[in-house]
Formats: sequence, C-alpha cells, structure tokens
Amino acid sequence: MDEESILFGIRNLFTLGNYQAVINEVSTHKGLYSPESKLEAQVYLYRSYVAQTKYNLVISDIASDADAPLRAIRLLAIYLQAKQKNTPTDAVKDAQTLLEEGANRVNALVQVAVATLYVNDGQLEEALKVLHSRNKKLECAQLAVQIYLQMDRVDLARNEVNQCKTWAEDALQLQMMEAWVDLRVGGEKYQEGFYIFEEFGQSTTAQTVKVLNGQAATNLALGRYPEAESVLLEAIDKNNDDADTLVNMIVCATLTSKTPDVVRRYVSQLREVAPLHPFLQDLDLKSSLFDRSAARFAIVDSA
Repeated sequence: MDEESILFGIRNLFTLGNYQAVINEVSTHKGLYSPESKLEAQVYLYRSYVAQTKYNLVISDIASDADAPLRAIRLLAIYLQAKQKNTPTDAVKDAQTLLEEGANRVNALVQVAVATLYVNDGQLEEALKVLHSRNKKLECAQLAVQIYLQMDRVDLARNEVNQCKTWAEDALQLQMMEAWVDLRVGGEKYQEGFYIFEEFGQSTTAQTVKVLNGQAATNLALGRYPEAESVLLEAIDKNNDDADTLVNMIVCATLTSKTPDVVRRYVSQLREVAPLHPFLQDLDLKSSLFDRSAARFAIVDSA
C-alpha cells in the first residue's frame, strides 16, 4: 500500500472519530517512509490523544523543538489542560508566535491546530483569520464550516461546502461537512443529513461516538425520539463521559418526557465531565433569567 493510501485511511478514521484506531494504525504501520508522511501521521496520532483528553501524554511526548505542527498540537494540549483546571496559560500567545514563524501560516497542519485552540478560547474571528489560506485543504475547510455554524452564518457554511465540492468530489470530510450544514438548514435537509450519517455507520470502524451522535441528532430533528434514544444508549455504552452524548441525552430525555430526576442526572454528569460546556453555560444563563423573571411575580406575604 502506498503512503497516500495509508494517510487517506488515517485521515478518514480521524474524521469519523475513531481515535483509538488512528493511534493503533500509526503505532503499528511500517509503510510510511518520507519525512512528510511520517510527520502527518504523527500529527494525527497526537491529535487523537488530545481528543481522548490525554493531555499529559502529548505534552511530555512532544519536545519543545519538534516540528511546527507537533509543537502546535502540544500548545493545544497545554491550553486545554489549563482550561480544564481553570489555570492561567500563555498557550494562546505562544500559538500566535508559532504561527508567525516561517511558512507556518500556510501550513495546514499548523493552521488546524492553532485555529482549534482559538475556537476553544472563544475567538472565532481569530480562528477564521488563521484559516485564511484553505483552498484544497479539507480539514481547514471543515473547521471553517464548524466556525460559521457556531456564528449562525449558515449561508457562509453552505458556500464553503459548495466551494469544496468543486475540487473535493466525494471525500468523506466533505460529506461530514454537508451533514452538519443539513442539520442547521432543516426541513427536507434533515433526512439528507440522516442518510449521510447512516451511510457512515455501515462500517464497523465508523460506529464511533461521533457518528452515533450525528445519527441521534438527525433522528431528534426528524422527531424519531425512540430511534435517537437507542442510538444514544449505544454511544453511552462506548463512552459514558462523552459531553456531546450527554447533551443529546438531556435533549432526548426532555423531549420524551422523562422524569426531572433523569434529566438532572444527565445534567449533573455533564457538569462533572465538562463543567465549561457551552450547553451548561446557556442552561445556567436561561435558568438565571427565568428565576429573575419569576421573582417579579412572587407573592409577598404582608402578614
């Protein structure tokens, strides 16, 4: 098998969220010989460890004088660990410095890692600036689509997908982007998004928590609550601490009129594994606004 075929498989496994398979593949495969191919494989290896929240491993494994893409991933791990522990870090500043070195601004591997750091820091506009050069760079385009959707710019996300279609053909990453946009557009697009995630799930290596959550989200959007619950229970079995699964379980439990205790348990579990999750921040804000409004109508005992 040639190097490009090996890397193609690794990229697809990562896109589908099969991080352990990426780690196994990179750790055992002996078909990569060129420095460029070895570096890209190492990037996916360490990004997979980051996705598994094994930040210490990444930080200790990658030397401070490693190649730029690996240093970018190390900074991402440092940032995410600091955020998890709510401690200060210079990772954002250091990432900007790294980006300005040599040709790093147009290195797709560096761009994705640094832009991901900015997204986690809530700096969406800065992340898009990092991704300024993304023609024929699928992962850069993928991340741009995610950012546009977070910014509620579905029009720009759709334009990004259409632009990619002119050169990416039927790439798995492109299909994933289409499914994300379909979920936001709604209507008949919900069904199209469901078909994409369903097709992903046909392969045993693609039955990942990420794909299962995609199937669940489209089922929820289509009002197929029992099907969504079934898929989410499967995802919980694979990883009961996955934040996206817990969010979808909260939504599904609410829509299926589960008891408040059931919903509270999922919320409590989410607070434990991802206390800074945007869903919780939005929930707490709305709860606070509700309590404030309710207080205006409280009955005052004049006795």
